[in-house]
Amino acid sequence: MGTQKELPLRERTGGLRFIEFITDSWPFKNFILLCIIANAIALGIDAHFGDNNPWHAYIEEADTIFLAIFTGELILEFLAVGPRRYFRNGWNIFDMIVVGMSYLSAMPFISALRTLRILRVLRLVSAVPQMRRVVEALLGAMPGIFATMAVLSIVFYIGSVMATTLFRGEPGFGDLGQSALTLFQLTQFDGWGDTVRSVTANGHPWAWAFFLGFNLIAAFAVLNLFIGVIVDAVTETRNAEIKEDMAEIDQNVADIEEGVGDIAVAQEDAAVIQKRILDELTSLRGEITALRAVAPPAGGTQF
Repeated sequence: MGTQKELPLRERTGGLRFIEFITDSWPFKNFILLCIIANAIALGIDAHFGDNNPWHAYIEEADTIFLAIFTGELILEFLAVGPRRYFRNGWNIFDMIVVGMSYLSAMPFISALRTLRILRVLRLVSAVPQMRRVVEALLGAMPGIFATMAVLSIVFYIGSVMATTLFRGEPGFGDLGQSALTLFQLTQFDGWGDTVRSVTANGHPWAWAFFLGFNLIAAFAVLNLFIGVIVDAVTETRNAEIKEDMAEIDQNVADIEEGVGDIAVAQEDAAVIQKRILDELTSLRGEITALRAVAPPAGGTQF
């Protein structure tokens, strides 16, 4: 009992429970969120009106205050959860990088780095759970997105070869590169009707069938795969969050059960010790009774 293994989960990770209560409270989170938004608005005003605007000095002072607030937030978050849990969360590392780049922007001898201050707006992503979920879903969908892009590239390559072969000499189909660019524009419905009419009028009456078929495959079928991949990634991300929450709940339950077990063991030990004490008292009482039986009567020895 009292060992590192038997401590509660938050104490084992080195976090301070009182500070974690503060950082998890909605006033603290909303205050940080308002600071991020206010800082973004101030930087936008300063960029719009330039350094000669009458509020420039106040915006610079406010920017320094905001940077100090964000730095203090990182320190509190670190103390709240401890180093192990803090660096295990990728969003905490993201916040550290953003705030660190803000310190680089404060260097007076490199004025170009001042533009890095606006990167603090990215902290809205880490501060809003819904935004975090979307970004995590996008990152989780990257393998599927790359696979879909590979399929789309094959479709465009085949279509470009066919279009160059069928419509060589027509505007936009002089070579493979031009054909690929024209087909990409057609999938975005940029000048679709003009291109079809131009090619059809120049001796290719069935050109509309080729372009229509290509658009159905590329613009509707393959491109819609991106939506499916992202939706699937959002679902998986949400399920992963639920599993993570369940794992943390299970860990907390295990800690509670471990504490209850320790209490039960302590109660059993106390009962054993109490029984030993009672046995010792009973034995002592027996010895005292025996001693009284053999003790000489009061008043001294009789002759």
